[in-house]
Amino acid sequence: MMNSIYTRFLSVALMLGMFVACDSKVDPDTPITPKPNPGTGTGPGTTPTDPYADLSIYQPLKNYVDRQAYPSFILGVAVDGQQSKLYDLAGANFDEMTPGNAMKYGSVVRSDGTMNFSGVNTFLTMAQSRGLSVYGHTLAWHSQQQPAYLNSLIQDTYVELPGDTGEYVIVEADFNDGKHPFIGWGNSSTLAVADGALKLTNPSAMQSWEVQFAYDSPQAFVNGQEYRLTFRIKGSASGTLGAGLQILDGYKSAGDFPSVQFGTEWKEVEIVCTCSAAGGTRLVFSYGTFAGDICIDDFKFTTEGSQYQVIPMPAEQKKEVLTAEMDRWIRGMMEVTATKVSAWDVVNEAIAGADYDRDGYYDLQTASHGDADCFYWQDYLGNEDYVRIVVAQARKYYEQFGGTEPLKLFINDYNLESDWDDNKKLKSLIHWIQIWESDGVTKIDGIGTQMHISYYENPTTQAKKKEHVVKMLQLMAETGKLVKISELDMGYVNNAGTTLKTNQLTDRQHRAMADYYEFIVSRYLEIIPPAQQYGITQWCPQDSPNDSFWRAGEPVGLWDANYNRKYTYAGFANGLN
Repeated sequence: MMNSIYTRFLSVALMLGMFVACDSKVDPDTPITPKPNPGTGTGPGTTPTDPYADLSIYQPLKNYVDRQAYPSFILGVAVDGQQSKLYDLAGANFDEMTPGNAMKYGSVVRSDGTMNFSGVNTFLTMAQSRGLSVYGHTLAWHSQQQPAYLNSLIQDTYVELPGDTGEYVIVEADFNDGKHPFIGWGNSSTLAVADGALKLTNPSAMQSWEVQFAYDSPQAFVNGQEYRLTFRIKGSASGTLGAGLQILDGYKSAGDFPSVQFGTEWKEVEIVCTCSAAGGTRLVFSYGTFAGDICIDDFKFTTEGSQYQVIPMPAEQKKEVLTAEMDRWIRGMMEVTATKVSAWDVVNEAIAGADYDRDGYYDLQTASHGDADCFYWQDYLGNEDYVRIVVAQARKYYEQFGGTEPLKLFINDYNLESDWDDNKKLKSLIHWIQIWESDGVTKIDGIGTQMHISYYENPTTQAKKKEHVVKMLQLMAETGKLVKISELDMGYVNNAGTTLKTNQLTDRQHRAMADYYEFIVSRYLEIIPPAQQYGITQWCPQDSPNDSFWRAGEPVGLWDANYNRKYTYAGFANGLN
């Protein structure tokens, strides 16, 4: 970045806490062009009159924590992947690391249910080698699961009816009830029901396989058997839809249907495919080459063969089966981590953003209002027992496998600082914690607020955002529980309501973001009593790459992509100071 914004961050300097000087002037409304400055200054660590004039004078971030005034405060950062330089940066500036993905169910549990903890062990080793503690993320969540495997544990029983053969319907949908049975992914595409039809939207053309939707069958397809698809289709323009049978393990093909050509008028489709391999369970459609909307109606997936009687698994049996699976998962994780990790997001993002039952509080997330590619444990374990079960299992196995430090379990969620509903999501979470703890056994130690936020250029909007950050901290302090800002990162929204990319930001806008960081960090230290301070974790150490799935191209880091400090680094340090 230009010399007044960033200073060149060398790997040697990382370990020594030494940074470089930068002091040239910049037009405050000119977009900044990256330009590293090797410099030589190390600085005294004091704050200048212009706190952003020379970033080289700042010490490593963790040096700004007043350990006497805030003895429990932990400064954390989230790290993913295996970049040694990023771990070095974490070790030089922070106390603790949170894994972005390594400890999630979907990263450890494979599609067949076996567990592989190699990624967990690698992360623990990288943290230990830099002198960092580890914060566990996360034991229970509805996202990044293995839905096909989990659904296979609770699938209904299919009993073949003797002597009764004909058309066997695997899945059928007319979408008139507003629901659909599919999952979808790729290129920020969307999958929804609109006007009584399934509507697929792909924002831009790419490779066909990069945008897909699918149906996961509870029964495996039969090798050599013929399968039939019938449906109606139209698009906002002419295009092609591909379809095939797939084996989830390795995403191998088990047979392809003929490609479907469609136009802007409804077209009747009937295509067949012979299954060419055993073990296929997914019907997958590919449409990445088409940019626009595709509508599908009167969908039917069938095969010729025996008719079946479906015997549903009772709800109490599903709860028993999934409680045992949650137990197996948490036992395995605690066996690996109990002596090394003593704080966890025990349940992640449990609260929905809507009050479905009109009782004045937001309900728990649920599949009936959620994403088809998620698995909502609470739908089976129950709204009250879900968290109780997870907390009990975590405490049991933490002790069993040698955990000695007091185990701290947090409920972690997003939009707790919400101004549009006067912090109703946080108020709802506090309500639910009271319910979960009302059994007199369950203990939740703290609340984690993610704070994936933005600075708003509109002064009225920004004032409202700041007001509700303060309200959030006050409400959290009143619970008497530990308070953690768990996933802090920040974007920028201009007066037109546009979210800006990193390469669009001006000097003035960078300074505004830094000032907001200072506001948040300082208010945390002012409002949260020291005994309740767990600390603050910066979710994105660096700005997001343009191809990232998370806030792509946005200025979310305290360092840029080349490890140069940003104004936000100074804002964070000044907030701590």
